[in-house]
Amino acid sequence: MKLLKNKLIVINLLIYIISLFFNAFTVIEAKEIRNYSSFELLLVGGISFLGGGILECFVWSANIWFFAAITCSFFKKFVASIIMGIISLSISGSFMFWKTVLVSESGREANIYSLETGYFLWLTSILFLIFSSIYLRIKNFEFEPINRNGL
Repeated sequence: MKLLKNKLIVINLLIYIISLFFNAFTVIEAKEIRNYSSFELLLVGGISFLGGGILECFVWSANIWFFAAITCSFFKKFVASIIMGIISLSISGSFMFWKTVLVSESGREANIYSLETGYFLWLTSILFLIFSSIYLRIKNFEFEPINRNGL
């Protein structure tokens, strides 16, 4: 059980790390099409609120929920991991419905042209975490006897 749990956590982290090597999304600015790297967004997303990107920072916070869920899964708190994973998926999945994103501190927004591989791998890592936590919770579930006689 411990070996399976550790393997699933490593797979989750590998999918997440692989997503960092791809572009997350593409925007159409005034004169150009610009790709945003997943790694770049991971590094600067947490401080985007300083430039007025409150909602962008909120979407970035899905990473915090993701790592909290992995930590809970590591310590066999599978129900907490499932709940935090669902929160992370809800936050990150909401970005799919955005039409524009803040691209500068001056408040300039650009239309989202397409969501790229990095974004979908990020969602995949969160989904895999949720399903692996559900699987580990079911596999780890033990019925407790009602009384000392085991009845």
